[in-house]
Amino acid sequence: MTDLLEIDHASVHFGRSGALARMLGRGTAPVIAVDDVSLGVAAGTATGIVGESGSGKSTLMRSVMGLNQLASGEIRFRGRALARTRDLATRRAIQMVFQDPGTTLNPARTVGSVLEELLAVHRVVPASEVDARVGHLLDLVHLPASIRDARPKRLSGGQKQRVGIARALALEPDLLIADEATSALDVVVQASVLDLLAELRATTGVTLVCITHDLDLVRYVCDDAVVMRHGKVVEQGPVETVFATPSDPYTAELIAAAPTLVGASGEEPA
Repeated sequence: MTDLLEIDHASVHFGRSGALARMLGRGTAPVIAVDDVSLGVAAGTATGIVGESGSGKSTLMRSVMGLNQLASGEIRFRGRALARTRDLATRRAIQMVFQDPGTTLNPARTVGSVLEELLAVHRVVPASEVDARVGHLLDLVHLPASIRDARPKRLSGGQKQRVGIARALALEPDLLIADEATSALDVVVQASVLDLLAELRATTGVTLVCITHDLDLVRYVCDDAVVMRHGKVVEQGPVETVFATPSDPYTAELIAAAPTLVGASGEEPA
């Protein structure tokens, strides 16, 4: 299976300053947030990247989005190295759902107007089909038609997250990155969003990367798991293998400490 996304010896540093400034005591040594990470994500699969806060998992995926620059290494998408400035086609093809959807939704805009503008500006469908496509997107994330005329302040946390997912899917991406997409939600809503992500994999064929501190989310939604600690990958492989026979003590600790989520049906995930 061909890798849609390839990360090759990627490192990300923060706080770097010039040698002269450091000599004068005015600079700071760089913080190595991501340290020589290599991994691949095959087209049509779901990969979970897990680890504690500060492990580098979000920084790594923000680099895929072009929001952080690499200090070294390379990121390839569809076999081509990504430039520092992403072109329009790449920005459409790689979309991210952020942890707190409330901070990414314009409080003055209705849900429908946000989706309509995206579809129109990017010419995803002809103008005559925009209205129908908005309805389809809301259906896809299981939101009622009435949400279309609502502004963010009227929405629950789970509804805002579903709008965020719909907005990302509006551009028909090949790769969807979910950055702690359930951590700001209560347990019941978390489970329903997990069910939605699993369903979207099957119905849209989108390649999915889930960034999370929760291994149980990965077990429920993903095919492969990548475990990061202190900016490095300490373990990666099929979810079944990582959970059954973890090779790194840190992974074993995460598994032992992980609470068990229940699916929206009320049953424990397999």
